[in-house]
Amino acid sequence: MAEIDIYVESSLLEEVRRLAVEQYGDDSEASQRRLVETALEMRLLWSNSVAKGQEETGEAASRWQFPDTPATIEDKDRIRAWLFKRDNHD
Repeated sequence: MAEIDIYVESSLLEEVRRLAVEQYGDDSEASQRRLVETALEMRLLWSNSVAKGQEETGEAASRWQFPDTPATIEDKDRIRAWLFKRDNHD
């Protein structure tokens, strides 16, 4: 598996640690890595399924966009919602 170095502010790291404890019971580096890998995998699978579904249904496909500025503490709720987005429609 490839490794990527990404600058992340301390407030976001704290949130990753908190979520790692919530999901895996500890905030070890392995748990944090597993949390981020799982979140990215979920998001990629979701985006792929939307794109494939769009071909069949005509729905809009998602597009990745990255801002020029790094995430701030105010962004943590939006980042969490984006990474762990759930469809509440049954």
